[in-house]
Amino acid sequence: MAHPTLHDRLDALGRKIHGAEQRLRDQAHLYDDHAHLSAKELKERYADLQARLDDEEADAEAHGHHVSNLERSVHQWLESYDTTHVASK
Repeated sequence: MAHPTLHDRLDALGRKIHGAEQRLRDQAHLYDDHAHLSAKELKERYADLQARLDDEEADAEAHGHHVSNLERSVHQWLESYDTTHVASK
């Protein structure tokens, strides 16, 4: 069984990289640069979400309702949807 030479292996790797770059270029038009959140914006959004959920939880517990971990997770998941943010045109 013949082993591929280093040149052949590098050439095959180069073709794979070129193919991946081409797919990225082909898909680039699908996403608007303004639609992507920065890391800072994501952290701020997460902190705001956590604060709102903590307030809701404290209010519920003040009225005698215990908030389970599952309920908290479901609230976090539902609140994570941002209907004002559109990822593509």
